[in-house]
Amino acid sequence: MRRLLLLAILLGSPALAQHEGHPAPAKEVPPRARRAPVEREAGLPEGYAEVRLPLERRQLIGVRTANVERATLSGEVRATGIVQVDETRERHVHSKLEGWVEELYVNAVGQEVAAGDPLYSLYSPELYAAQQEYLRSRKALPSVAVVARKRLELWDVPDDQVRLFEKRGPQKAVVFRSPTSGTVIQKEVLAGHFVGTQVPLYVIADLSRVWVVADVYEYEVNRLYQGGAARVQVQGLRSAVAMRLDYVYPTVDPVSRTVKVRLVADNPRGRLRPGTFATVWLPTQPTSALWVPREAVIDTGTRQLVYLALEGGRFRPRLIKLGRLSGERWEVLSGLSEGQQVIVSAQFLIDSESRLRGLEGPSPHEGH
Repeated sequence: MRRLLLLAILLGSPALAQHEGHPAPAKEVPPRARRAPVEREAGLPEGYAEVRLPLERRQLIGVRTANVERATLSGEVRATGIVQVDETRERHVHSKLEGWVEELYVNAVGQEVAAGDPLYSLYSPELYAAQQEYLRSRKALPSVAVVARKRLELWDVPDDQVRLFEKRGPQKAVVFRSPTSGTVIQKEVLAGHFVGTQVPLYVIADLSRVWVVADVYEYEVNRLYQGGAARVQVQGLRSAVAMRLDYVYPTVDPVSRTVKVRLVADNPRGRLRPGTFATVWLPTQPTSALWVPREAVIDTGTRQLVYLALEGGRFRPRLIKLGRLSGERWEVLSGLSEGQQVIVSAQFLIDSESRLRGLEGPSPHEGH
């Protein structure tokens, strides 16, 4: 109630001053005037009234105004994302034969490998028999030897291993090599394991380039500017990283109603680690529209309005329809015109007075 009394003092509202037993001003208002039916002026929202304040009261409560402007803005959409491996640079290493792992040459996640480096050696009865068949047929049946050699090739037996058993005879354990360069990000094998063809032994990824995959609400996706650069703040890094918006996925998550977008960034020093959380600011299409300061808008939960500043210290509530929020400005789709002035401070005090007068009828003391 103290807040209501303060409002009454600042705005000079006799309606508020009569609450909690406080007497009205000395000049008595006739009952017919107090109980007059409210006639809503054209263009005013229901339950609101125009407010008029003299200059000294406007100065006392700190009324400030701003213009409704037309401007071209390139805003941003904020989203959360995760650093991920570039799937085009990820390779799964499987064994195409069943057998036992004799020795591991790469035995830890995070280990760097180059294409052609040895990964493991495998003893496979099937591979041992294939070596024997190939060696027997080399001299006696060259055409069969060609087929046997092709089988070894399809099993990813390296050329140096073929030359080895051509020279020394069948080898119990054959060394298999990395098909690509990168970092081991997954390892599912130990020395002595029996391996088959289903489970990947290693996952190797080139992390010199990574993705950030972010979730954007479906109503904001069409605003994105795919030709622009995004800012990405990755946890653990002191400054944001510029990334290219590479791809917008074609489906919407039915639960979260979000669309995934993909950004690409070079990662030569490995600072962007897959699995790290990130905050993403995505560029939007440049748009020419009417804009008002964010602080001018009063959002009741069901509708949005502003207060127009008119001549003679009058303030008129106006319902508006909002579009995008860009920084500290709202896009106005309807309800305002370029060049009009809206209140950007003390509007909540004026709003309270407007709603009181809208309910109780115009005050005979308004403006005095």
